[in-house]
Amino acid sequence: MKKLIYILSICSLCLGACSASNQPVCEDLICTMEFRMVQVKFIDASGNPVIVKDFSSIIKRINNPVMKNNDPAGSGVYTVASDADLKQLSEKGDIIMVSATHPQTNKKIEAEFVVSGGLCACHINKISGPAEILF
Repeated sequence: MKKLIYILSICSLCLGACSASNQPVCEDLICTMEFRMVQVKFIDASGNPVIVKDFSSIIKRINNPVMKNNDPAGSGVYTVASDADLKQLSEKGDIIMVSATHPQTNKKIEAEFVVSGGLCACHINKISGPAEILF
């Protein structure tokens, strides 16, 4: 009986250690209610907005698309990532590959952004990437 109790104790300690290591230790955060987005504007040589086709935004590390619905409403501004993607992004930052095709010339263009987030973050944060992409 003592052996059984000993074995069960060891098993419960091991299981407890496994589950504890999977959960991050987050400090108490006071987060604002704002909703952050990283956006990019596509423009032509004259500075006019370009409504692109086949826009995509993909986190390289996990090969996962970030934005599903992206309607620029005529402004040529597209969302690369938002707080909705917070938990998919790492604290140190992930490379997000953005690509789009010009509607008339079919020229494809790509750009890299680095955006951080994480399980313990309140909001995403743009580390690098262009504000505008020129076609």
